[in-house]
Amino acid sequence: MKRTFLSLLVIVSAIVAYAQEFGNPGWLWEISGNGLTQKSYLFGTCHGDGHSFTREEVFGITGLENAFNNVETVLFEMERDPNKLDSAEIKASRESNEKLMKWIKNPGPKYMMPEGAYYKPLFDSIAHFKEVDKYLTRKMKDMEYWKKTPGYWFSVMSIVMFVSTRRVTTVESIMYEETVKRGYETGGLEVVSDISGSLDTLFKTHAFLEKLSLKEQADTLYRSIKMMENGEMKRFLGEFAKAYLSNDTCKMYNFIKEEELLHKDSTAQAMTQNILLRKRNMAWLPAIKENMAAQPTMIAVGCRHLLSGDGLIAILRREGYTVEPVK
Repeated sequence: MKRTFLSLLVIVSAIVAYAQEFGNPGWLWEISGNGLTQKSYLFGTCHGDGHSFTREEVFGITGLENAFNNVETVLFEMERDPNKLDSAEIKASRESNEKLMKWIKNPGPKYMMPEGAYYKPLFDSIAHFKEVDKYLTRKMKDMEYWKKTPGYWFSVMSIVMFVSTRRVTTVESIMYEETVKRGYETGGLEVVSDISGSLDTLFKTHAFLEKLSLKEQADTLYRSIKMMENGEMKRFLGEFAKAYLSNDTCKMYNFIKEEELLHKDSTAQAMTQNILLRKRNMAWLPAIKENMAAQPTMIAVGCRHLLSGDGLIAILRREGYTVEPVK
């Protein structure tokens, strides 16, 4: 849960800057110049986060249908055509998942409760403790949860939520179906193991948790469980999908700003920015440039990758391209 909030925080300041420059630029951008003979497009997608998108919703975003008519290749974060995945990628992905599962089962001493420390005194009330106790024993199915720190359980819950919220029809899956239907070429900007390793690192480090006391970890865990149990998280994700589909970056910013439960730890935010955004954006650049030079291309990646000084818009502009929002 907190990871979703942290990822959203990365784009807030950038949204303000781009909104001031372009009004409400939206998620579709046109790329030209720097020797390109045909225009390409950059489109910010939404990975789902619990909402199943329809074709009507996705291609109802301003300008997307027309832009899709004018490209020959669509690049996603990862190759979506199973026939193009080689055995090495499949093996690397499987090994990364196995490594993550091994960590969940045996996280190491850093995530074990210190001798003499108990869960009940960490909470502000018996009611809070009972709610956490009930959730971890029944939902997480661990009768000995108390052997591990509240921070460990928060990390595990983040992984579980990350997986469950993506068992939906995403913007990327809708676009891939349309790509296949039209006979366009597809491509991936990274191999499966790249993102698996990045997520593995992100979930395991959770640097901000290491700075918290056990009591603060317990409070974070309780609030996370409370949000999921009372439906607040489901509501948040539904509202986030609506904000995305409005194609209004100012609306997205206002929606994020109004959320009182956003976690603003600078260490965690910087880690998220570096691992999931900055490094990946720079690694994608050669493939993006090569494909745009060869044919009109649509780069369809998560909307968080577009904005900020480390976003693809800024990076492509620094490379000499003209990148403008499609009105």
